[in-house]
Amino acid sequence: MHLACPRSASIRLLTHQRLPFSAICWRGIVTIGERRAQSFCKSTESPNGSVSTCASTAGKINMDITRANFQDSLPIIQQALQDCHFFALDCEMTGLDLQDTKQEYLDEIEDRYHQTAKGGSQFSLTQFGLSAFVWSETEHKYRPRTFNFYVFPRPTKGYDRRFLSQAGSLEFLAGQGFDFNKWIYHGVPFMPAEWRDKQLRSLNKAQDRREITIQRADDKVFVKSMQDQVANWIQSQEQTLLLEPSNAYRRAIQYQQLEKLQKADRGNQGFYVQRVSGLVGAQLQLVKATPEEAKQHEEEERQARLQAIHDAAGFTAVFEMMRDCNKPAVGHNLSFDLTFCLSSFAQSLPPSWPAYKQLVQQWFPAGVWDTKHLARQLQAVFEGDTSLGHVYQGLVEGGLDQAVAEFLADQTNEPGKWAFPDISHADGYEAYQGPEASSHAHEAGYDAYMTGVAFACLVRLYEAAGSKPGQTQSKTSQQPSLEAVQHLIGRLNIGRYPFWIPCLAT
Repeated sequence: MHLACPRSASIRLLTHQRLPFSAICWRGIVTIGERRAQSFCKSTESPNGSVSTCASTAGKINMDITRANFQDSLPIIQQALQDCHFFALDCEMTGLDLQDTKQEYLDEIEDRYHQTAKGGSQFSLTQFGLSAFVWSETEHKYRPRTFNFYVFPRPTKGYDRRFLSQAGSLEFLAGQGFDFNKWIYHGVPFMPAEWRDKQLRSLNKAQDRREITIQRADDKVFVKSMQDQVANWIQSQEQTLLLEPSNAYRRAIQYQQLEKLQKADRGNQGFYVQRVSGLVGAQLQLVKATPEEAKQHEEEERQARLQAIHDAAGFTAVFEMMRDCNKPAVGHNLSFDLTFCLSSFAQSLPPSWPAYKQLVQQWFPAGVWDTKHLARQLQAVFEGDTSLGHVYQGLVEGGLDQAVAEFLADQTNEPGKWAFPDISHADGYEAYQGPEASSHAHEAGYDAYMTGVAFACLVRLYEAAGSKPGQTQSKTSQQPSLEAVQHLIGRLNIGRYPFWIPCLAT
């Protein structure tokens, strides 16, 4: 086994003994010995503190997030991120690679970054999974709160994203039962934060338009005709006035002149301006109102436009919550997820690897960990297969019991002193529990949850690796310490790249 740690910290992995049949009972889905054991599970105590994944049925949380429940879910999501020890993420996409080119061992990291960045910029996300791993001080276990977001870049004024699709990726999603109608019709909208902020600045500029100097004769005639029309209307009994259609330039002149007329002192006579869709395009409509009513309407219109921009940005608010909570982020084979997330929710990806590293540090200030890279360092355990399913099943469901036991026997005189942390879904988050839980594989929320569970177990393995002789061994009830994997912060798995591992932390 090759570890990226000093020789003095030689690995001594946690015991994972074979369990008697009566103690297994869909291992990894319900905690063995769980007090609130479900009807399909025996409550036999596990000798090694095996991982649990069950949730209480009290007060169900809708873990599938769409446009319909997105706004109502935001406070719950924010609280989960504030409470968590770390969070895990996972993405599903319309494609990965723009070209069917084979990566080479001698590729420069700058070239690899550009390849990944092109895919992240030109394909689109379809789902985003978020699992916040909250440590319960009273129960001495992780209680993850998991969310599965359908995300779709809904067209809005000034933003209509184009993206590519890869036939193989769409076929794969369809084979996993992905609901494309739900994605398109009900997906939470999103746009990069830089684009949202640009629209917000544009809205503020609209309140302070530059003066247009009227010089052309036909423009002067246009202004005089409009002024007379408005003056006659104010003296009439008509409540509204629809101005003649015009192009964008003439419409800007209309706004400018109407603003001057609104400021004119006419006592209690005033009006406000609405933009409406006419038969031949956008038109301005005037509505009589007192100066106070006109001012109130203008503020309501401005707030509505502000809200429309934030609504169109949608999921970007969650991505900002992830940044602002300042908690460690975890992913499996994370390089793709990062480029897709930053391109979709933050900004256009920078042109160089050093600038990209700075961007990652800006949006993930507490650091990122790649569970695939962590698992690759434990080759004696995982034997070259570090796919998420293999790592999860091996650590959680006992698939690697024998390999771990043999390794422990070779590494330590005290096999059986270490235990995985207990993990069970937070109350109400029960969608991923039970014998059918694995049917959710490749759903972003479930994969994020699997990643978080794998990370918690891997951290415990690295704790054992770095322990000193005679040190008190970790029990199931002890929270894993991320200090054990601090030397692997920002290290990403890069396929066919054997010489060194790119690091985002420096």
